[in-house]
Formats: sequence, C-alpha cells, structure tokens
Amino acid sequence: MMSYISLVSKFVDPADPRNIGGPTGLPGRYQVTLALARPGFPPAPEGNVNGGGSIEGDSHLAIAKPAYYDPQKGDVTKVIIYTQTEDGALSLVGLPNRKGFLGTLTASVHAGCVDDARTKVTRAAASALSSISAQLDVPLWIYQTDVVELRTGNRSMSMLGPYYELPMRIAPRATLPKDFRIYASFYREALISNTPVFQFLCLFKIIEGLRVRRERFIQEAVAAGQTPTRPLKEIIPASKAEFVPWLLPLFHVNREWDEMALREIFIPEALGQKINRLIDDHLRPVRHRVAHGALDEGQPVLSADDVMDLREIYKWLPLTKCIVRRMLKNEFPNEFLSYLKEDGTISE
Repeated sequence: MMSYISLVSKFVDPADPRNIGGPTGLPGRYQVTLALARPGFPPAPEGNVNGGGSIEGDSHLAIAKPAYYDPQKGDVTKVIIYTQTEDGALSLVGLPNRKGFLGTLTASVHAGCVDDARTKVTRAAASALSSISAQLDVPLWIYQTDVVELRTGNRSMSMLGPYYELPMRIAPRATLPKDFRIYASFYREALISNTPVFQFLCLFKIIEGLRVRRERFIQEAVAAGQTPTRPLKEIIPASKAEFVPWLLPLFHVNREWDEMALREIFIPEALGQKINRLIDDHLRPVRHRVAHGALDEGQPVLSADDVMDLREIYKWLPLTKCIVRRMLKNEFPNEFLSYLKEDGTISE
C-alpha cells in the first residue's frame, strides 16, 4: 500500500515563522522529485525510505552515455520536458542515472500545500511519460515522490509498503471447489499487480461476485421452501478498541498492527458502517468512475494518470482488501481460513 512519511524541521526560536505549517505545508514554492523504476525491479529494498535524491532511479529510456550518445548533440547531462495541463505550464528536469537511463524528474512549483505540489507535478509528469511510453512502447513507472517545502526544508516522501514475509502456516487441503478457486485467483492477481487501479478492480470483482452468489443462494433456498442462511453481521468497527480484534480472524498469522496501518484501514467515513452500505455508497462509485471511464465501450473519459482518482483508490484499497477477506471467510468457511477462530486463535 502507498503511504507518506513526513520529516518536519523544528527551529530553536519558537517565533521562527518556519515552525508554522507543519507536515501539510503552507502556500509557497515546493520542489518535487519523482524517482522512476523499471517495472518488477524496485530501486530500493522493501520497506526502505530514501529521500533527498538518494534513490538512483531507472527506466528503459536512454538519454545519456553510456546508454545513448548522439555525436551531433554531444554529451547530455539532463533533458527538459515541457508540459501543459489544467494546472498550467510546468518544466520537468530529467536526470540520467549512472547507466545513462532516465532516473529522476524534478520540478519547482508554486502550490497551496505539500499534497497540492505532489498532485500538480505528478499529474504533469505522468501525462508526459504516458505520451513517451505510448510512442516508444516502453514502460515508464513512477516509483516514489519526494516533496520539499522550500520555505522550511520539510520533506514528504511516498513509500510503497512491503508485504510481510510469513511462514507456511495454513491448513492443507486436497481439493478446492471451482468457485472458490476463481475468487482466490482474482485475489492473487490483485497482490501481484503493481498498479493500484488493477488491484482495486480485482478486489471489487470478488465483492461483486460474492454478492451475486449470496443472492443466488437465497433465491434457491426460497424456491425450495427453505429458510435462507445469511452470513454473520458484516460491520466495520466504530471504535479504536475494536480495530485489532476485527482484523485478527482475517489474517492467519497474527500481526502487530501499528498506528499507521490502522489509520490506513479504518478511515473515518467507514467507521460503524455496514459493509453492504459501504460498498454501495463508496466503493462502487470509485469502481464505476474507473471502469466506466476507462474500460467501457466508447471513448475513455478518464485518464489513467489522473491523480485525484488514484488518491481515492489508495484511500479505499486497504479497507477493500479487508472487506474481501471478511466476505471470503463468511462465504467459504471450509476453504478460507477454516482453522482461524473469530478471536484470532488457531483451531487444531
């Protein structure tokens, strides 16, 4: 999952105006650096946070020696990419890594806050990279963003959270029913994808399928004169004390849930809500904007580079994954985490 880490300077003089603004920043000048990476080859170990240009980005785009040399232009030390978006004109300075491939893009921009600066530069850079990618048929992936408020030196860095390394502690099964295998395959596709849009669509596909499956079982039971079986109450906890107990039966190796992880999962709009209401009011609108705007027939009406939609997906993705696990556990009690009790303990 994508997280953001802020480093805030504390100046000795309490009256120093640079102490005002905090991690969100104030209107002013910002410098934003985007580190690129080749898909499948992250430039830093999992869980590492590197700022200040310490990440040597990489890409398939050769711009300088030794990867590329144009005798008519001579040695290239940087490239300038001029962009024009709804935020206005912006110049991006591209620097090569030691191999001569485009590694980072940097821009200085006037913005209202840290998040505004990140949005403006990322939107401009993503649009330019998409054009280059389409014309040259090369992937260009933004791996990390690093925002510096020039007034204070405060820094905000994005971080792609790593997956846990876990022991093989699951109950062995000889066979699995076909319908469970289908849902499990979508879950695995979500995890191995490095794009949040595809992750969200895969997870929401599971949600949609499970809801249709439930409705089918209810109709079949009613038609047979039977009382339909309904799943356990599916409600997002309302209080902080309930957060970890709600997660314990959903992950087979009990984890130490830190404050950052809990804040990412239990967002204010979701607290105390029934899962079905949450799906209809929040998750489905996000899915419709992405799927209908980009994938349905006709001309696409959304850009895959639209930062605002990506932020909505990043916002809901952690909780969406937990909702999927809750629904899978209720729908497939014999196949999914059958050995894990509701209090998080293991059943022998």
